Amino acid sequence: MSAPRHDLPAPRRIVASNLPLPAASAGDEGAEPGVEVKVDTLEAQPILGGSLVRYIVGTNTQVPTSNDRHGTLPIADVPGVGIVLPNGTHMYYIDVAPNTEGVMHRTTSADYLVVLQGTLSLMTPGDAPFVIRDGKPSYGEPVQTECNPGEVVFQRGMMHALSNRTSSWVRLLGIVLDAKPNRVPIETGEQQGDQPSSFKVLEDQWLA
Repeated sequence: MSAPRHDLPAPRRIVASNLPLPAASAGDEGAEPGVEVKVDTLEAQPILGGSLVRYIVGTNTQVPTSNDRHGTLPIADVPGVGIVLPNGTHMYYIDVAPNTEGVMHRTTSADYLVVLQGTLSLMTPGDAPFVIRDGKPSYGEPVQTECNPGEVVFQRGMMHALSNRTSSWVRLLGIVLDAKPNRVPIETGEQQGDQPSSFKVLEDQWLA
């Protein structure tokens, strides 16, 4: 079944950058550069048959980043499924179609999701341990947390799905930071100083 007609307007991006300082001004200790403001409309990228629509705002290939250059700034290629930029940051809008159930997954990243429009359903496993065998989890019915406009979801390398259980489109602004490998302490009762003695590393997961 095809996704409903996408009726949200494409976001505008306003990029403000320092302009080069003229040589004639460089000798003045109080000299400051002018500021360039460029405005454009972002291009829609339909995903999963149009049930998701993404608009890339910008990428940084490292942190701390660089504010050198002005004009049209390059967008780095984001590998894999296009979420996490290694060693960097990735900022984009994501629109979720009405009555869409997201795919449960985990990425090696820290994600800030700002709900701009509509009601997002953040789906997560419960607080009990579970297992995944042959791509199937044992946690049963996931926990639903409704997220409303103006609220922020801070995802820290856990299993989750982004669903829209309403009849209207949902729009989010996402800022994704590459992270160290996800890991959780194993509760053995033994510690080395203030640190647990052992950890389990959590690989990226995408469940069918």
